[in-house]
Amino acid sequence: MRILIVSDVSSHMRGGVPTETRSLIRGLSESGHIVALASDAPLEGAEGYQHLPITTPAGPSIADEVGRAINSFRPDFVHVICMSSVGVTKLATLLRAHRWALTVHSIPPHERKLTWWHDDEHVHYGVRAVRFFANSLAWRWVFRSGRVPQIIVHSQYVEDIVLNYGGREVVSIPLPFEAGSPRQADDTSDTEAPLLLSVGGLAHTKGQHDVLKAMPALLSQFPDLRYQAIGEIRDHSYLAYLHALARRLKIDAHVDITPDLPHAEKEAALARCSVYVQPSHEEGFCLAYAEAAAVVPRLVGTNTGAIAAMSRGDDGARVVPVRQPKAIASAVVELLGARLPADHVAERARRLCKSFSLVGYIKAHEALYARPPLAPRLAPVSLRASPSSQFAKP
Repeated sequence: MRILIVSDVSSHMRGGVPTETRSLIRGLSESGHIVALASDAPLEGAEGYQHLPITTPAGPSIADEVGRAINSFRPDFVHVICMSSVGVTKLATLLRAHRWALTVHSIPPHERKLTWWHDDEHVHYGVRAVRFFANSLAWRWVFRSGRVPQIIVHSQYVEDIVLNYGGREVVSIPLPFEAGSPRQADDTSDTEAPLLLSVGGLAHTKGQHDVLKAMPALLSQFPDLRYQAIGEIRDHSYLAYLHALARRLKIDAHVDITPDLPHAEKEAALARCSVYVQPSHEEGFCLAYAEAAAVVPRLVGTNTGAIAAMSRGDDGARVVPVRQPKAIASAVVELLGARLPADHVAERARRLCKSFSLVGYIKAHEALYARPPLAPRLAPVSLRASPSSQFAKP
């Protein structure tokens, strides 16, 4: 098949949508499909596809630009892998004559930035809900109007939100897990000077401040403990808040915030950390947690995205509620005292490679691309609907 992938996320962004797009292009190309990507720039590290330039984020010209890409490439299927509600609305008319699907990673107000009130969760998220209320309504209208024939999500967490917003024909396809270079489970279980590590964009929804709030309790048991937070700066006000919070808690000597760390240095940090912590408040899936799971024996993650699904049955993983620093501290203490088999990470990789395989990810997309066209549905729908039973849940 000829597959056109459309994204309004910059190809220069680290992680997230570009990482998934890279995996999708690679898998489809290796399966014999002809792939084109309509985006702002070629995707570094991806091969075997044609790049068709469009302006991002989506603006008034998005339908014309994607139309030119379609006329040039003549796809059998158009996969909009990321797009704003405004962009989807503009593309829906254009794509009515084509077979297409939309991937939804998050919906406003979820995972949206607010640069105020970082020190008060209730106020921060309450104001954010008001700030992005119009965006939330726009997505509800998009889903209820029936303009999107097929919706793809990557976790039950996002599927529930989509269904609550009125979406239908939802299929959940877990992102692929790729095994890394696993180390023996106890070669860094040093409880004298443990290193905690988080990887994720520096923004309030990623929850790094919850680890800082957990540290006083941890330092009372492990006086030489350190915490390193790696990630690109997505909100300078939040970065300033993290530094101020560390000083206020008198833990700044134990905290390293390292924005935009080169990939090799990030990998080295993963290789030496004692416990990897993913304190996110909201996630669509969480590729960073999956990448850590391929290397680090001991993991703490919040119950968002697909973190619980990846951690199920894993003696080296603990899942805690979101926004609960005390739960993070308790989980870290428990894991630092746990003895794991030397081959724990290798065994985890074997399990996750089955449940979250690249082959399964690509086959699920191929099955969706091959579905007969769905009849247009323009009537309003209820707030909650059942996902399509044609696809199995992960």
